[in-house]
Amino acid sequence: MFKLLLLLFCIFLSSISPLDACAEQGQAAQGTSTSPITLAVGDLAVTFADNTAFGEFHKSRYNGIASLVHSASPGNLFVPDYAGFNLEHFFGGERLEELFEPREHPMILSQIDGQTVQLHQPPSPRSKVETNQIFKVVPPHSIDIQVRAVLGDLTHFPHGYAGLFWASYIHRPENRAVFFWGRSQEDPTPRWIEAFSEVHGVKSSHLYAEDRFQPFYSADFNVTLANHFSDFQYLEPCYFGRSGKMVFAVFFDRSEGIRFSQSPTGGGGKNPAWDHHLLIRNPEVGKEYGYRARVVYKPFISNEDIRAEFSEWRRQLN
Repeated sequence: MFKLLLLLFCIFLSSISPLDACAEQGQAAQGTSTSPITLAVGDLAVTFADNTAFGEFHKSRYNGIASLVHSASPGNLFVPDYAGFNLEHFFGGERLEELFEPREHPMILSQIDGQTVQLHQPPSPRSKVETNQIFKVVPPHSIDIQVRAVLGDLTHFPHGYAGLFWASYIHRPENRAVFFWGRSQEDPTPRWIEAFSEVHGVKSSHLYAEDRFQPFYSADFNVTLANHFSDFQYLEPCYFGRSGKMVFAVFFDRSEGIRFSQSPTGGGGKNPAWDHHLLIRNPEVGKEYGYRARVVYKPFISNEDIRAEFSEWRRQLN
């Protein structure tokens, strides 16, 4: 009963300040961080992590979704040592002295209810970014994610924007490409794009077709997946990849500020990284920014099936 009242209270406060109110309430209910947390809902068993190591394989410095298992495919989609939807960079165009800042500092993982966890990171020591991520496992095969971020200082972001980068390390899929509905610079015809970066940091980011923003990047900028661009553009904020008979898709509630990224070897060897990042233009101290996303993991039917599921999710959001 207490957890139900707490969840309703957080939902009410979210219209005011979900970053402060729900983070504090979740910590008060759960105490210090509890990692890992595994939720079994519908066809999914999902394990969440907070940058601490656990078990035989999962290493420290990885957060988000440590394990994603579907009843139709017993293995973990992600590299067992690492994670998916893993927050790993805050950047503003200059070379990062602490390259993986969000992964280097404590996070607080707490369970809100039988479907929902919260991953909160207090303001980071160097860039002063505070984040709060709510993950809700939705039957039969989805995870809804609400991301919120507040910048406490703009010193780390001197060029009129702030970047936040997430990575998903996929365990040895047969095809390391990502797919999205888009077009190319040479051919504007809308169609399914199969995008593959041959080398880490080469043609690694895919922009929205109407994205005209040209951020500053220093000559020694070291988040190379964010500033090397492909010839492709996406038309809908949704991408997916395939592993065996399964499909892993990520939907976004907007195109503004969202860029897809990928690496053929980001997870080591033949383990690709299917990533994304958010660019916040003209950020202000103390203002809340973020987005909503949905992760889908299920047996693959067709490209159009994924597109239809994305369209239905966007309709429900609106």
